[in-house]
Amino acid sequence: MIDKTKQFEKLMMNHLSENISDNDEGVLLDILNSDPKFKVQYNEMVKTRAISLIPIIESEKNSNYKNLLQLLNYGLSLNRQPVFLQYFFKVAAIIIFVLSTSISTYYIYNGYNNSSKNLMSYETVVPLGSQTKIVLPDGTVAWLNSGSTLKYNNSYGDETRTVNLTGEGYFEVQKNPKKPFLVYANDIKVKVLGTVFNVRSYADENAIEVDLLEGKVDVSFESGNDTKILSLLPNEKMVFNKANKTITSHKVDASRSSTWTTGKLCFVDATLEDIAKNLERKYDIQIEIKSQRIKEELFSGSLDLNQPIEKILEYIDVDKKYTRVFNGKNVSLINQK
Repeated sequence: MIDKTKQFEKLMMNHLSENISDNDEGVLLDILNSDPKFKVQYNEMVKTRAISLIPIIESEKNSNYKNLLQLLNYGLSLNRQPVFLQYFFKVAAIIIFVLSTSISTYYIYNGYNNSSKNLMSYETVVPLGSQTKIVLPDGTVAWLNSGSTLKYNNSYGDETRTVNLTGEGYFEVQKNPKKPFLVYANDIKVKVLGTVFNVRSYADENAIEVDLLEGKVDVSFESGNDTKILSLLPNEKMVFNKANKTITSHKVDASRSSTWTTGKLCFVDATLEDIAKNLERKYDIQIEIKSQRIKEELFSGSLDLNQPIEKILEYIDVDKKYTRVFNGKNVSLINQK
C-alpha cells in the first residue's frame, strides 16, 4: 500500500500539472478502483474543504461558473472517468490534498480573475521526521528536508521558473538559458540557469545558506534602496545574516551540504546545540540541553540518520560527558555527575 500511495501521489501531481501521459491516466484510474480507501480518504477531505468554501462559491457562481467548468474539464477524458472521479475532480479544483503517510501536497485553485490565466498554486509540505523528492514540471528535481515547504504556481515555466522555499532544499536544475530558475528564500533570491545547489532557510535559524555544487548562481538581496548580488562558483558557500543583513562567502566542500539527501549529516566543528536542531527535525523530537558546556561542545564527523536517535547521541558523546534521558519525544542531555 505504501508503494501504491507514493505512485498515486506522483500521478496526481503529473495530472494536475497537465503533464500526464495517456498510459499514466489509465494507471491512475486503476489505482482509484483498486482500493476503496483511496476514494474514501480523498472524498472526505475534499468534501470538508468544499463545504467551508460554499459561501465564496455561491457569491461568485454566476460570473465564474463557465470558467470553472472549463478548468475542471482539462484532465481525463469523460468517457473514461467513473462517477466518483468526475465528482472528485470537480471538487478537487477547489483544493486537493495529496497525502502519503508523511508528505502533504496541496493544489489550491485561486479563483478566476481578469487575467487570461486561472492560477493554481502547488505546495509541498514536509513534516518533521520526513523528507521527500519531487520533480517540477520542467524536470528539475528538488529534495526537501524535514520541516520544509516548497511553493510554486501554474505560471511556472512561462517566463521564469519560480519557487518559494522555507526550510532546506537541494535542487538539480534542468538547463534552460531562456527561462531562469529562481528560488525565493526569506530575504534572498537565488537565480540559476541550470545547476546543482543546496539552500537552507529555516525560519528559526539566524542565517540563510547557499552551497553550490555545480554551475553558477547569483544570490541577491535588498539592502536599503539597493539590490546587492553575490555570484557563487562550485564549492563556494554563501551565508546571509538575517539580523544585520550582511552576506559573506567562503570555500567549502559543497557536497557535504547535500548528504542529508542520502540519509547522512556531515559536520565540521559544529556545536552540539546546532547538531541538536538538525536531529530534532529529522527525528521529530525535542532535545533539551541542560548545560551551556554541553551546548558548546564541538563535533566533527558524519552521522548515519538510519540509526535510532539513541545510537546517534551515544556516538556523538565520544568522551561520555553527558547522560541522556528519554521521555517520549523529549530528550534531555545532562552533565555526567
